[in-house]
Amino acid sequence: MFVLATIAAGSASGPVKIRNLSPGGAMVEGAALPQVGDRFELRRGASCVCGTVAWCRDGLAGLEFDGTVDVAEWTPGGHAGQKRVDQVFQQVTAGAGAAPEVQILVPQEDTFAAPQLRRLARAIDALADDLADDAAVVAKFAAKLQTLDIASQVLRKLAERGS
Repeated sequence: MFVLATIAAGSASGPVKIRNLSPGGAMVEGAALPQVGDRFELRRGASCVCGTVAWCRDGLAGLEFDGTVDVAEWTPGGHAGQKRVDQVFQQVTAGAGAAPEVQILVPQEDTFAAPQLRRLARAIDALADDLADDAAVVAKFAAKLQTLDIASQVLRKLAERGS
C-alpha cells in the first residue's frame, strides 16, 4: 500500500507515505517522523486521525490511533490500472519502445460518466505515486502532491454519485 499523508506532532511534522493501514493503526514512512510516545495528527485530504507513536526506526513509524478509521476512506480506491502502468514503464525504461499514447475520453455533454472519472482518478494516483518515489520531489512539492491526492479523491466521490 502507498498513499500520501501529512503527520504533525510536537517533535516533527511533514509528508509521509502510509505503507500499511488498519482500522486501529498504520505504518508510515517519512524523513521527519515523531518520536515514540508522541501524540500525532495524521491527515490525508479531509480525513484526519489522532493517536500515539508506538515505535519508530529506519525512517518508519508505527502509529496507534485513538479510535478506528474507515480504511476505504484513506485508500485511493484501488489501482486496477497500476499493473499496466508499471508494465509500460518497465518497457519504456528497458528501451522496448515509446510510451503508448494515452487516450482521454471526453463526453460530448457537460457531465463526465463515472467510469471516466475513475480512470482519471487512477491516472492522477499513478502520477502522484511516481512523483512521490523521488525524495527530492516530495521534499519540494509535498503540498502539491497532496493536492493531486485530494483531486483523485474528489473524482472518486463524484464517480460514486454518478454511478
